[in-house]
Amino acid sequence: MSYDRNTKILSGIDVPPMYHPNITLGEFLLHYLYRDSTRVIQTNHDDGVQITAGEMAKLGCQIAGGLLKHIKMGDVIGIVCKNTSYVTPLILGGFLAGTPVSTVDPTYRANDIAHVFSLTKPKIVFCDKDNLSEVKEGLRQSEIDCKVLTVDERTAGHSHLFELYESSAANTEFRPKRLDIKASKNCAAILCSSGTTGLSKGCMLSHQQCMGLTKAGPYFATLFSFSSLYWYTGFSGLMQSLGNNVNRVITKKSFSPELLVEIIEKHKVNAIVASPTHIVLLLNAKIIIEKADFSSLWLAILTGGPMDMSLRKEFQKYLKTGSIAMYYATTENGSVISSTTPFEPVSNSCGKPMPNTKVKVVDDDGNSLDALQVGEICVLHPYSFLGYCNNKEETDSAVDSLGWLRTGDIGYVTDGGEIFLVDRKKEVFKQMNYTVYPSEIESFILNIKGVKEVCVVGIRELDGWRGAAVVVTEAESAITEKEIVDEVHKNFPDFKRLHGGAYFVDSLPITSNGKIKRLEARAIAEKMYAQKSRSSFKID
Repeated sequence: MSYDRNTKILSGIDVPPMYHPNITLGEFLLHYLYRDSTRVIQTNHDDGVQITAGEMAKLGCQIAGGLLKHIKMGDVIGIVCKNTSYVTPLILGGFLAGTPVSTVDPTYRANDIAHVFSLTKPKIVFCDKDNLSEVKEGLRQSEIDCKVLTVDERTAGHSHLFELYESSAANTEFRPKRLDIKASKNCAAILCSSGTTGLSKGCMLSHQQCMGLTKAGPYFATLFSFSSLYWYTGFSGLMQSLGNNVNRVITKKSFSPELLVEIIEKHKVNAIVASPTHIVLLLNAKIIIEKADFSSLWLAILTGGPMDMSLRKEFQKYLKTGSIAMYYATTENGSVISSTTPFEPVSNSCGKPMPNTKVKVVDDDGNSLDALQVGEICVLHPYSFLGYCNNKEETDSAVDSLGWLRTGDIGYVTDGGEIFLVDRKKEVFKQMNYTVYPSEIESFILNIKGVKEVCVVGIRELDGWRGAAVVVTEAESAITEKEIVDEVHKNFPDFKRLHGGAYFVDSLPITSNGKIKRLEARAIAEKMYAQKSRSSFKID
């Protein structure tokens, strides 16, 4: 790792490529699955089904053969599924067949499904029984006519995944073809951006980028994350499992502190990947976390957004033999950008750049900034971003002429090599002509007694933006809006104060991966602010 004061670029160490430049992701994974074929690499917490590496390879080959009876190499397959036993073999089958997989959040309603599929244009779609009607309506809205199969359960009048691979039993020795172009230029998967501040975009990841995810390390015997394969965190965990014979525990159930602890204890999980939001909810569930047995947990990887040092330290106290690590990653980059080192002193840092990764910070005009100056973080990787699927305008705005990816994250670097995040560029707002970073105020409010969760947003008024907080309180808390506003008032300068007020809700709108939907939170604040304004307005 090095920082060049002249170019103002922070660089990870250089590591030469390990793979044939034209190898497919499927061929690569097949090699590693057969390396230790008897090892269990997937355990379903819900029904107890376990699949070994050899069984996974066989199922993937059968599915690949079945897929190519309906579509051709290069056609996109759509997957709208929760984490059930046969979703991973399906994904592997797509890799082996050379059919890019487009994963969609299984909790999406028809209009969101239609939006994604209008971009990725799948030729065949797989879903769960309980979201079949939403998927069909989404396909209708996007004017896509294709075969739809269920994965988790059979349903009358529709084909099931089993029929696809049972019809291709002879293809257990299926071997993928080599790519005609470099693996770094050919799309293997289309993952969506988080959609927390607007409509999701389809991020195209190359075969080479996906292969790189298998070497993210460190490696564990047992790994768990609540993320579905729609999310980068879920997808990267899948790559770790298939490429390193790691036992990946899955569940189709949604996050709860109770379930997280139950899964860690039952399966002796060594590593978890979790969003800061989920960890905050776990920390707030004092009765549960104080009784939890985390003795098997070596590492808790926190990713998906910044987490204040005080909360990191609090969580670290419960990991008696393990450590936390903060990972900074973006779906577009297709790899981890930086990470902290396990067991190092806890700070607000996102760590140092990963191998083959270059980082710089730029101002609004694209000029490189010195260390400690705050601006937009840009990343350069040998296997560059392929672009947003069927969205040239957004692709062109995301990557500059030299290949640097604009992350949309605001932060700074140090000449010691560390990266610090301040906020998301789209979440930043101006109040009194000063820039306000919501995460700074959120971290403070979270430490106010009685506050469980918070999201700080900007409410637009005719005279500019006004900061406001949407708050979830502890069950027995009697804290008032005035108390929260006054605490912020006492500890921050005027331009950072909550001039738009604080508003209490039962729960914050979050994605299935635990990220706050900030546009929806802002809409809630704007509505409650307007109601308060109307009620206080009196006609003489």
